[in-house]
Amino acid sequence: MDDYLLLEKMRVGSQEAFDQFYQRYHQYIFRIAYKVLANRPEAEDITQEVFIEIYQKCDQYQGSRGSVKAWVAVKTRSRAIDRLRKKPEMLANKLEDIISNSSPAADQVVIGNMEKDILQAALKKLPFAQQQAIFHMYYSQFTQKEIALKTNRPLGSVKSSIRYGLQNLKKQKSLLRWIGSGGGDK
Repeated sequence: MDDYLLLEKMRVGSQEAFDQFYQRYHQYIFRIAYKVLANRPEAEDITQEVFIEIYQKCDQYQGSRGSVKAWVAVKTRSRAIDRLRKKPEMLANKLEDIISNSSPAADQVVIGNMEKDILQAALKKLPFAQQQAIFHMYYSQFTQKEIALKTNRPLGSVKSSIRYGLQNLKKQKSLLRWIGSGGGDK
């Protein structure tokens, strides 16, 4: 049975159609949520919320706008990003993980549309040495040793600048306000 037909049957209350849809998409939805959140329990919650929303609002799908799979992906990514906005500590931890791991795949997830602008504005509020060290590590993907050579600073100072810079990013009110502006748990 194709995805559109499953949605049509779900629209009229078919539990069997929902079960088939769930079997087809639960891993897909979880993977998207986990990729954005990097937190298993949160990704599981998002997966459940997306399925509830799909079941309750399956009539929102418009075939002219793309496939069911794309609709599910967009819905899942949106819910996961909303969750990041509601929980500032998750975004700060994710940013720290990305910076410390220099993971290009995670870079594409977090530094998306408006997140990029918000994070860049937050970086500009840091002291220059912290800003420079984080910028080189995150945007230029330099190692700490390469940053020390490029900036002509001791390696220990570069490491401290990165650590204190991350701590200062976590404390920034503009970043916390942006995250909380999605109608979060304030």
